[in-house]
Amino acid sequence: MADTVYTVPDIYPEFRCKISSCRQTCCYGWEITLSMEEYFRLIGMNCPHALRHRLDGTVYILDHPTKERYAAFAKRYDGECPMHDSDGFCALQRGCGEKALTSVCRFYPRSPRTHHAAECSVAASCEGACELLFAKKEPLSFIKMPLSFDGVFTPPQDDDRETRFYVPIRKKVVALLQNREKPLESRINDVVSLCEKLSAVFPSGTDENINDVLSDNISVGSSATEVDEKALNVAAKFLSGFDFRHSVYPFVQKAGEDLAFGTEAFYENYQKAKVLFEHAFPEWERMFEQVLVNHVFYEGFPFSDNGCTMYDNSKAFCAIYGMWRLAAVGYTLSSPEINSLVDVTAAFFRLAENSRLPDSIAKAMQSKGELATLDFASI
Repeated sequence: MADTVYTVPDIYPEFRCKISSCRQTCCYGWEITLSMEEYFRLIGMNCPHALRHRLDGTVYILDHPTKERYAAFAKRYDGECPMHDSDGFCALQRGCGEKALTSVCRFYPRSPRTHHAAECSVAASCEGACELLFAKKEPLSFIKMPLSFDGVFTPPQDDDRETRFYVPIRKKVVALLQNREKPLESRINDVVSLCEKLSAVFPSGTDENINDVLSDNISVGSSATEVDEKALNVAAKFLSGFDFRHSVYPFVQKAGEDLAFGTEAFYENYQKAKVLFEHAFPEWERMFEQVLVNHVFYEGFPFSDNGCTMYDNSKAFCAIYGMWRLAAVGYTLSSPEINSLVDVTAAFFRLAENSRLPDSIAKAMQSKGELATLDFASI
């Protein structure tokens, strides 16, 4: 397949799988699905006898198969993929080569998208990618790279307004998030302000209207002096709703215990823990900025297919930030180390970038009720 020139984060060329040194492997917990073509290729593939035995007892057809999502690997009792060997390597790749892997395994944490622009992001749910983002000092930038992804359909890009403004609008969002002259909370609120203005002119306004918004100097002023207690309690309630099936569950459990979620002491405990967090990670704003910018690129934010406005999506973006910040502050309270921060971040973004969580929150914001008024950015 001929290479396509993709826009990628500048950490993309640096990424290497950590294999056995990874604390939270992508082989654990995920449902790894196969297309119909991949399933029949694996079933009919020549491979070592021991591997064939493992494959035949592992791959099963889904109850409601489709061409794109036809079968899956049955996880082991401990949540691991049965192809994951004890040394961190994949038995399928070891026995039959990289091309034997499913596209899900072959590409992750890379995620090629081609609908509005040829882009390939790196998921923050990957521990190795998260470490690269946290370590990066300069603002995240984006470069061009020729890449080849076998099996990725590249549709012709629509000549519509969304495609024309897809890159300019997201460049503006990134510029606001990377304005290090302001606290991160203020930058996030600037993004919300931009999206509110864009929602008034997109898609019904003219191109001139949209360009006028993009050329505006967006600034909502100073950040809040105190944490919004209602927003903090709602963020804790959201996090507490995840159970053992979710990757973030053990981290939230620990955070909830140490901060006493749902008790009268919770707010004061969080205020104290936040001070300790910022002392333990003095560059936390830079680190969080990198992950948020990467998240914007990964998600195509503030665009979505959820039927919500850019403003609704921006309010959900704030809630995602608030939930992550709360989980990070709470989990690292008893272990204020970079590995702990990486672990809770990667686990949280498994949900934020690989589930419908942002869409569900955005839809809840549509009601224009109290939830939409909460200042999650103050957390």
